[in-house]
Amino acid sequence: MTQTKVGIFDGDPKVVRNAFAQFPSGVAVLAADVDGSKHALVASSFMVGVSLDPCLSAVAVQKSSETWKVLKDAAMMGVSILGKGQVELSRKLASKNRAARFEQVAIEVGDRGAIFIDGAALWLQCFIHDFSEAGDHWMVLLEVNELGIGNHEPLVWHDAKFRELVDARTIDVE
Repeated sequence: MTQTKVGIFDGDPKVVRNAFAQFPSGVAVLAADVDGSKHALVASSFMVGVSLDPCLSAVAVQKSSETWKVLKDAAMMGVSILGKGQVELSRKLASKNRAARFEQVAIEVGDRGAIFIDGAALWLQCFIHDFSEAGDHWMVLLEVNELGIGNHEPLVWHDAKFRELVDARTIDVE
């Protein structure tokens, strides 16, 4: 086995960030219309399947996020797991220019303000079930009350780069 020995973590956030980047994740957009204004937060720290009863997902959000300060008060949030080919859309929705995030973006807005991105691999309509402090982040449990599955493969975030899935070679076992 070939590996780079990391050793004891010395508190350098770059070391742990590089190590954590080796775990692939989907790219989630949490979005809602709050008081007539659209808000979106892009996260790779999203996890589905926390619980089936109740149906819970989770996301870790930086405490410094200005967008989260608004989204946390939404009646409902849409979570869109972005699909293959939505790299530029992800960048646009995460841009510092909040006013332009939704310009020319195909969306659907639910009756309680949840925003869903067209072309996503998965959609979840959620409300905050619970949250707690987790260092410099909030650990947020989201209760899912509606979902939809797209016909798109997911976009993947791995090693600080966007990736797409490829089929593994099928191996016949006798």
